[in-house]
Amino acid sequence: MQHETVKAKSLLSKPIVADAWFHVNRSMNAYRGCEHGCVYCDGMAEHYHVDNFTTHIRIKENAAKVLRRELKKDGYTSQTELETETLWRFMDPEDAKRMALRVPRKKVIGVCGGVSDGYQPAEKEHKITRQVLETLLDFRMPVFVLTKSDLVLRDLDLLKEINESAFANIMFTITLSDEKQRGIFEPKASSTPERFAALKEIRKAGLPGGVMATPIIPTIGDNLENMTALAKEAKRAKAEFIQFGGMTLKPGRQKGYFLRVIKRRFPDKLSEISNIYANNNKYGTPDWKRLPVNVMLRGYKVCRSVGIRDRSVRNKLKSEPDSNNAVLGVLLDIEFYMRYMLGMPWNKIRPFHELSARIERGIEDLVELRREGQLKSRLLITDRMVSIVEEIMDTGSCRYIQDLVQKTDSKVAGETVFVAFPDE
Repeated sequence: MQHETVKAKSLLSKPIVADAWFHVNRSMNAYRGCEHGCVYCDGMAEHYHVDNFTTHIRIKENAAKVLRRELKKDGYTSQTELETETLWRFMDPEDAKRMALRVPRKKVIGVCGGVSDGYQPAEKEHKITRQVLETLLDFRMPVFVLTKSDLVLRDLDLLKEINESAFANIMFTITLSDEKQRGIFEPKASSTPERFAALKEIRKAGLPGGVMATPIIPTIGDNLENMTALAKEAKRAKAEFIQFGGMTLKPGRQKGYFLRVIKRRFPDKLSEISNIYANNNKYGTPDWKRLPVNVMLRGYKVCRSVGIRDRSVRNKLKSEPDSNNAVLGVLLDIEFYMRYMLGMPWNKIRPFHELSARIERGIEDLVELRREGQLKSRLLITDRMVSIVEEIMDTGSCRYIQDLVQKTDSKVAGETVFVAFPDE
């Protein structure tokens, strides 16, 4: 294993809006490469231009410094700077309030869960992810973490502070209940029991948290026994949800390596898995007609039987009006069910996605806009969409999503094939 310290020139990804899976607006990687060595990891793909992805780890030693610079460039001010700014300390309260309104809407920063796990073994010594969290706490930025390591518990003190000032949403990727299989596919990640135990500690500490059961490996992890066991353990750990998703295999290094491991460890599965991904789709999506099961619909069915939410939760920003958060949460659920569960065309989905993006970027309190009769003009939506927004504001839900859930129930009865892949 080779560790190399490098200087990062940039850190944050391009802005993301209305992310129905992870609810982040910017993401980053504190490391290039990942020691966890997950057999299915698409970080190995040529697309990412990282050679020796699992054996040569580049440590971005200046990540916190670059992050601070990029946040300031985006118009954010750290708490440290605010406390030393005489302008704010001596300003008239009303003037200070008006100036505060000019501060850009806080973006949710994904510090862990991009291409490389921020809590991989190298983090124990180098603590780059912890330095990043300290910077985000100083800026009072909301944080998203997705990891396969219980090392995240080391930073529970920081995460609790961030959650109090903004929020910290902690998710664990957990895909296999069988430890022998887990050790084959995720050799250097924390064990499945360790991850569930860490999630339990996270939830006990009062932080939001859940399980991303993705990627589910076809013919190996998509059986009812495995998926039900994961859902039950997630519920025991007090997870807010468990969300299932399929596996992508990009042609080239990623697919080649994965199939070599299957040939060696699961030779009886090689022919079927090879056929599923024989289309060589550039995004790695399989031939849906050859999949043995629809993991999205089966996951939905399992969650209903176990009694746990099947969808990730969008957390509320501290400064966000309750009505805006409620409407946005339902709109994102609508988009998710339309796109990933029912496979509806984009022209049907687009109005909901665009409205979600408009609200998430920052809009006045919807209650005030409704009182002033400005929902339609300010949100740039049709009368039909206005009625949906108002119904959500009044009841917390709407008939439109209830209809989508009923249609999903009908599909579940036959488990017709349509599978979702968050990185398409």
